[in-house]
Amino acid sequence: MSDVEINSNLKSKNNKNTNASNEMFFAQKNQWEEIKNLISKNIKEIFWKAWINPLKFEKYEKGVLHLSTDSHIISNRAENQYYETIFFEASRAFNSLKKIQFHTASFENKDNISIKNKVIKGKIDQEINYNDLSFIDSVSMKTNSKFSFDNFVVGEANQMPYAASKRICEKNSLTYNPLFIHGDVGMGKTHLLNAISIDLKANIPNLKIVMMSAERFMYQFIKSIRLKETIRFKDQFRSIDILLIDDVQFIGGKESTQEEFFYTFNELINQGKQIIISSNKSPVDLLSLDERLKSRLSGGLVVDFLPTNYELRLEILKKKVEVLNINVPIDVLQFVAHKIVNNIRELEGALNRIWANYELTGKKINIENSTNLLSDLISLREKNISIENIQKKVSSYYNLALSDMTSSRRSINIARPRQIAMYLSKGLTSYSYPEIGRAFGGKDHTTIIHAVKKIESMLEIDQKLKKHIFELKEIIFTL
Repeated sequence: MSDVEINSNLKSKNNKNTNASNEMFFAQKNQWEEIKNLISKNIKEIFWKAWINPLKFEKYEKGVLHLSTDSHIISNRAENQYYETIFFEASRAFNSLKKIQFHTASFENKDNISIKNKVIKGKIDQEINYNDLSFIDSVSMKTNSKFSFDNFVVGEANQMPYAASKRICEKNSLTYNPLFIHGDVGMGKTHLLNAISIDLKANIPNLKIVMMSAERFMYQFIKSIRLKETIRFKDQFRSIDILLIDDVQFIGGKESTQEEFFYTFNELINQGKQIIISSNKSPVDLLSLDERLKSRLSGGLVVDFLPTNYELRLEILKKKVEVLNINVPIDVLQFVAHKIVNNIRELEGALNRIWANYELTGKKINIENSTNLLSDLISLREKNISIENIQKKVSSYYNLALSDMTSSRRSINIARPRQIAMYLSKGLTSYSYPEIGRAFGGKDHTTIIHAVKKIESMLEIDQKLKKHIFELKEIIFTL
């Protein structure tokens, strides 16, 4: 046989091998497409489109199925969350399957992609800062300059949330990560998130900070699905340095949003990024949240707002008056601090109402006018507070008989607690002086006025009495 014939036969054999190899490749590629369709029946469509459908078949050799995608995020998610699902379905088609290997770029195009990346790298570098800035500006809540640390009044009720928030800004540490702040409506959670954002931006201007509500996060995620931009959405959120989420309870029951938030959360934590979250309840009490997410949220530092006391409410009102540069008599501030106890937002709203009434009508700012203005707010609190209840609590506190509250005995150990009960009755209820006098054994209204003024003057110098009044109010309000 001549050399020409030998070469011809070899070439023919190689062509046959190549054709067979191509046929095998396309057959296996079609098998992978069928496997993806089978997987789509077992998971939600939204997840299938995001994490399974983008996976491309590369090759199958030596028991290893090689899959690729253009996104590192997708390959990570597919491997970490859906590996078992993919392996189970793929093993039916690839009988000797041992493992699945995920890649972030096609084997065939990897070199070309690398060259292309070098060509366009300069352009990307020029645009990336603009794109990051555009994204952050578009999704972030605008910070309120009034909600700074300087304007946050600290007391026992909010000391822990405040201290933890300050620590995040002052120390280059991820000890409190995530920081989870919870408390009732209107207690100051949003104020602290704003303060953190303001402080960090002032100290480290280049930080990429996103502050948004949970509802806003949900809207952005749904929007990205509708516009088929989920990969861009994920990449953008994972590029930030600080994520602040307000009212996380609102994603409760939204499975797809919770799923995406969970993986965004994980990715940022793993990258050493700081997360601060606020809610109306602690993680364990958010019943509509997924257990994995609740566990993750509890993994850092959880701090809560306690019910406010009179002293803190009064200091907050004083600070508000100072910031607004308005003139409100101290007795009116004390009255409001006594009467409005539900939350800080309601407290400040009451002050705004009093000042607006003065500006619009010219009516004097005093307790009488303020009582009328705030009657709707006061009645909600006072419906369970009666003079009789106050008398019971005061007599019990000082180990007296209830009858001592209405007697005429004048010994100091009885007369002083009785005056305190009169003072509290005037401050904590809407009864008039004559009505309070009748409840105290038919005393004249001037006796009640004298008692109230006496206690008020003593409170200015007597720290022990101030402590007694504070404790009595706490007892009355909590029962």
